[in-house]
This record gives sequence, C-alpha cells and structure tokens, in this order.
Amino acid sequence: MYTGTLIKDLMAAVERAEQSAQQKRRGEEMELRRMFALQSPRTQSEREQVFAGAA
Repeated sequence: MYTGTLIKDLMAAVERAEQSAQQKRRGEEMELRRMFALQSPRTQSEREQVFAGAA
C-alpha cells in the first residue's frame, strides 16, 4: 500500500544531490583560486619580452 512518503523521499534525494553538487563546485572553485594564487604576476617588461623578435 502507498504510504505517502514517495514525494518526501524524492525531495530528500534531490536535496542531497543539490548539496553534493554545491560542495563539488565549492571544491573546484577553491582549487582554481589556489592555482591562480600560485601564479606569479608578470610585469609589463616581462610580457613585452615574450614578443621580442616575433615580427
């Protein structure tokens, strides 16, 4: 017999999936921020040296 918990169970499953996806996005964002923080900023003269002699 139907007990009426199907909708509640489905809603709980969706909430768990949303939380999992949100945690994954946060982790990926933190990883990207960490990678960008490791990059050393280049000065204008360093950027110009890359193109020296390219013409």
